[in-house]
Amino acid sequence: MTSIKPISLGDISVTFVEAILKTLESLGHSRTTICSKYHLSQSFLQTPDARVSIPKFMRIGYDAIRICGVDHFGLLVGQQTSICDIGPAGFSAMAAPTLGQALKTLIEFETISSSNSRGRSRYLTENGRSICQFYSVSPYNAYNYFVVDSTLSSWLSIGRWLSQKQLIVHHVEVEYAQPRYKEHYEQLFKCPVYFGAARNALVLNDGASNLPNHFASAANFHAMRHICEQKLADLEKGKTLKDRVEELITEELSGVTPSIHDIASRMGLAGWTLRRRLANEGLHFRSILDETRQALAFSYVRDTQHNFTEIAFLLGFSTPAAFQRAFKRWSGISPGEFRKNALNPN
Repeated sequence: MTSIKPISLGDISVTFVEAILKTLESLGHSRTTICSKYHLSQSFLQTPDARVSIPKFMRIGYDAIRICGVDHFGLLVGQQTSICDIGPAGFSAMAAPTLGQALKTLIEFETISSSNSRGRSRYLTENGRSICQFYSVSPYNAYNYFVVDSTLSSWLSIGRWLSQKQLIVHHVEVEYAQPRYKEHYEQLFKCPVYFGAARNALVLNDGASNLPNHFASAANFHAMRHICEQKLADLEKGKTLKDRVEELITEELSGVTPSIHDIASRMGLAGWTLRRRLANEGLHFRSILDETRQALAFSYVRDTQHNFTEIAFLLGFSTPAAFQRAFKRWSGISPGEFRKNALNPN
């Protein structure tokens, strides 16, 4: 079997795990079962910069939903998430002059407290309205609906708190199909909610982004932004050209196989320029693409609950059968055997 190391699917600050646990307790349930199962000691939960993997975070959320039996649990988690839970980005947003600058700051520095190989959130403007867009976590299953719910809900909660206004959202777009708990979305957001949309997004009301931030502090805003920028720079230190290409391939792999021109465009380069720079380091784009696919395949099969048809889509294979053949070529065994061995190492 090949010894290529699986790529991390991402990680998230334990403060977001704490939000899950607080929500569970608010519904009258103990956190003990989950903390014991996932070895979440109080000291670990209070450790600065401590993180858990994205797959582990999703399993924790799934178990919490099973314990409390509340389908809209993610919406409640978002309401339990405070701006302090988001760390430096949260403190910077809290001092921003306007609601729009606060939400933009949260999204701009998102990777300080969480990273996901699938992509990053975006703050943009369309038709004069500001939009907070959360990256896709599709294909959806019982383990990841709550991730979208909690993110959109937390943006809403923080936005209302900063602006001291309730009606700040024009409409909500949710990528997955309408769930049984759709009325909870409508009750919380107090605006139209469109399921089965092309993205996950909060679309703010006209002028909402210009609402003054109730906690604005110009001096502290600039000071905290400087800290956030330094933290982002620290995260980027040591990354090679190959590392950056691997990251972008991972983000682009979803139903399609990205070309060198696709990746070069994301880097602000021409395709031939990227090819030349890789060649100068003795690298080839096709080899990096194949190695990235292989490493991701191991991670998805080992660490997630996605079925193999879903994984084939995530890795850009034309058919599940093509993925199965490639996986057996890489590992010497089928994906099913690989997952079974990972779950039962003995």
